[in-house]
Amino acid sequence: MRLWMFATLAILLGCSGSLKEASAEFDSAKLPTLLKAIQPLIQKGFGEAQIGQIEDGFRALAVNATKETNFPIVYDGIETELRVVVRKEDVDVVEIRFFSTAALAEQIQRTIRATPLD
Repeated sequence: MRLWMFATLAILLGCSGSLKEASAEFDSAKLPTLLKAIQPLIQKGFGEAQIGQIEDGFRALAVNATKETNFPIVYDGIETELRVVVRKEDVDVVEIRFFSTAALAEQIQRTIRATPLD
């Protein structure tokens, strides 16, 4: 039993430690712009349906509420995960955090910087 608990803890810590973050906070009217700018980075699993799911989830949130969504994706030919956490900071302000492999998180962060969100 103890070995199982330690193994489970090691797996959980290992998984969370392997995901890297990219994030931004901006006017929620620009959420579709950012999501569509990120879409071409991911070969499979982050299309219009997933973008709509994030947008709908954000609209349904109360102020100061958070929603997390996980997507199985293919990035650079490898199956992995994209975790998207959105928080409604104010009626029209979104904080969004993407968690994935280091390479994808870096690309997403570069895309965030290159996308006009002002």
